[in-house]
Amino acid sequence: MKLPCLKLLSTAILIVTISACQTPNPTLNETGTQTTEIGASPDALLTPTEEEILSAFELESNQYWLDAALAYQALSIKSNQPEKSSFLIKSALMLYEAGNYFDIPAFFDSLQESDILEQDQLYKSTLLAGAYFAEGKTYQGLLGLPPIEEIIDWRYKALALNIRSKGVLVIGKPKESAELRMQISGYLKTQAEIEQNHDFIWDALNRIPDSTMTKELSKPQTEQVRGWLELNLIARRSDMLPEKIEPWINKWYERYTDHAAAKLFALNLLEESKRINIKPERIALMLPFSGRFEPVSEAIQNGFLYAYYQDQLAKKDKVAQVQLNQGQLNQDQTFKTELEIINASTDAAEFNLQYRQAIENGADFVVGPINKTLIESLQNRDSMPVPTLALNYGDESTSTDLNLYQFGLSPEDEAEQIADYALAQGKRHAIILVPDTSWGQRLHQAFKLRFESLGGYVVDSETYPSSKSDYSVSIKKLLNLNTSNLRKSMIQQVIGQSVEFNPRRRQDVDMIFVAANSRQARLIKPQLKFHHAQELPVYATSHISSSDANAEDDRDLNGILFVDIPWMLDNKNNLDHQNISALWPNSSKRLSRLFAFGVDAYRLIPSLRRLMINPQDSVLKHTGTLSVSSKGRVKRSLLMATYKNGSAVLLKTPDQ
Repeated sequence: MKLPCLKLLSTAILIVTISACQTPNPTLNETGTQTTEIGASPDALLTPTEEEILSAFELESNQYWLDAALAYQALSIKSNQPEKSSFLIKSALMLYEAGNYFDIPAFFDSLQESDILEQDQLYKSTLLAGAYFAEGKTYQGLLGLPPIEEIIDWRYKALALNIRSKGVLVIGKPKESAELRMQISGYLKTQAEIEQNHDFIWDALNRIPDSTMTKELSKPQTEQVRGWLELNLIARRSDMLPEKIEPWINKWYERYTDHAAAKLFALNLLEESKRINIKPERIALMLPFSGRFEPVSEAIQNGFLYAYYQDQLAKKDKVAQVQLNQGQLNQDQTFKTELEIINASTDAAEFNLQYRQAIENGADFVVGPINKTLIESLQNRDSMPVPTLALNYGDESTSTDLNLYQFGLSPEDEAEQIADYALAQGKRHAIILVPDTSWGQRLHQAFKLRFESLGGYVVDSETYPSSKSDYSVSIKKLLNLNTSNLRKSMIQQVIGQSVEFNPRRRQDVDMIFVAANSRQARLIKPQLKFHHAQELPVYATSHISSSDANAEDDRDLNGILFVDIPWMLDNKNNLDHQNISALWPNSSKRLSRLFAFGVDAYRLIPSLRRLMINPQDSVLKHTGTLSVSSKGRVKRSLLMATYKNGSAVLLKTPDQ
């Protein structure tokens, strides 16, 4: 956030005196980097003129940040304390506004200890915290921030609020982030700044789980906070469908006439729903119903069909809707939105012919394929004639047509969220254990990149043989037990006799990330305990949890922290889950996540364009809180859980 400039007041002009014992300061050249004036003598020190001070303020007001930094640097050289300290702080602030974050720590390091007075130390700490955060050092930035209530100058208070709001959002505290942004509102001057701040508030609110949102609305809240929470809940419950959101927005306006979001934001929300809602008249669902993809395709199709029939019946026939909710699926219906199901080929040339034919048949929206090779062939098209939702991901580095969306149950999303959660719990030093497969390497890379980008450090990693049951070689190496046993041998050699010895695992780590399926995880956890790592927290993805869970079998998973979709963890009062279990009692248990995926694939269609235009927005679905990148890739945020007595138990995340 760029801080708005103060109006220049002639009374703010400082006239300072010559100091005979001034210490020369480092200066900034025209590129914003530092040089040092050597040998500055007292004779070189001049009192800043009124014209020089006004010139610096004018450069700042016109947002010529680097020029202003140079000007304030020059003023500091000519000034005694306390003005010297103030000008140096202003110079650093200009570097921050210019985006020269990496120069700020070096700038302060090059000063004498006495150059920044005690009264300006809070401002220095704020600027350093902002620089650390901009470099990706989230926790260092948050820890370096001074108490916001102690900051007097409104510019630095707004800056501190901005840094903290971004930081707590990264570590999983969206409500606190939104509330901090609401405080910032009082310091903003221009309409552009206010709108940008509202967008940030909305992004933070979108990350609050539905259950937490409901809890927060049941508690006492300020009028501003409650108004934002209720507006966000309206957007969620309406799924931004114009016919649903408009009457609710009108009701919201009746209560919150003077709310900060009332002037423009709520109205824009309504207009946005009308502008970007996707309403297909004919959908083509293209899945391969033969070969190795057959069971996967059937599960996705059934979830998709359930959501389709429920949606169409809700619009047409309330009696039929009740029948569907009772586990009866009557396919002898005619609906407003037509659906064509196509047995898609896995051959690229044949699939392209089928795709073209589906469009010629009238499809104005296509769902599929699931084959990565076919998705990459769609990515390489010059243009997409109709919006298409692929049910997997192609090459992320390939630029795609705006009409191509990609949605899948990506394990990388899960590994990244584990990194976020572990850091939020204070874990900083991790080791990684993954299978010797390409899938294992993908999760290894995703976790490591995310964990280290947020200030964590991956100390070591190992692979284990995925087809075997004994992973002790890999685990002992990862825990440095081989080194411990070597010490035992050396001691015995020196003293010439056997010694009692308990191997000691490495002590330089505070967590382990494990990539494994349910069978592998049931073997790994006891082996970690056997090798003296029973106190080391273990984090994993949803793959450790099987759809047909058995508490007796899963006792070996006790204590593992993992992420999973709401469909699996929070389904007690989920009507869709109950209906699908009744309609498909066998396959819906074994392939449960794929049914949820099919439901979400249908229900996500109206929101795709809106979410891609606003990547900070999200919607809560059965497979997680979903957002869409500017490249059309759907990203999932999941729930955190652990195993107790062989059963998965939902945990409160840092924002709950």
